[in-house]
Amino acid sequence: MDRRRSIILAISLVAVAMVAGLLVASRSQRHAPSAAAAPSTTTTGSATTTDEDTDQSADNVPPVITSEELAAAHGVMRVYLTALGTYTYSTDPAVWTLKAKALTDGSKSITDQTTLPTGRAWAQCEQSRCSSTATATLQRDTVISNAPVDGAGRSVTTLASTDVTLHQNTTSTQSNSFSITATYTHGAWKVSGLQLAGVGDAGSPEDS
Repeated sequence: MDRRRSIILAISLVAVAMVAGLLVASRSQRHAPSAAAAPSTTTTGSATTTDEDTDQSADNVPPVITSEELAAAHGVMRVYLTALGTYTYSTDPAVWTLKAKALTDGSKSITDQTTLPTGRAWAQCEQSRCSSTATATLQRDTVISNAPVDGAGRSVTTLASTDVTLHQNTTSTQSNSFSITATYTHGAWKVSGLQLAGVGDAGSPEDS
């Protein structure tokens, strides 16, 4: 009987010891700091490059000619086309020609076209005390070039139209379309070419 009690007591002590051990182990694990998985990082000596940085889109390509240069080229075109059709019977041809040719690059092809009416047409203008006024409209650019390597330089070719109203006994308006070219030369934009682009449209005469 005593032996049986001793065995039961021993088993009880072992069970108590195991339970105590499990409690201690569980408590230790609960209070231990958890190991967080840190993201891996790799550093290099070069800066990070994104797809956006390497994307050479059209917006990043510099223009052939800046907007300021284009505006200057268009400006000299308008002034030149307006000058060609603006004069009166009392206009001094020499003074007019000097001012008009100053708007060109001086090439023979363009200066030969930069003239007032001559001969019989000018005589009729003086006799009738005529006057002529012109307006110019630039419609669209057809060629924009920036090729200094081949000597062409910066140039703009534009389709333009003019309305010239002549007061001479009666009043009439004539419209024409031109292809006009301006070239950047000697630090300024100058008209370097002019070509008739249409047959013209003479308006109906009006009473003066």
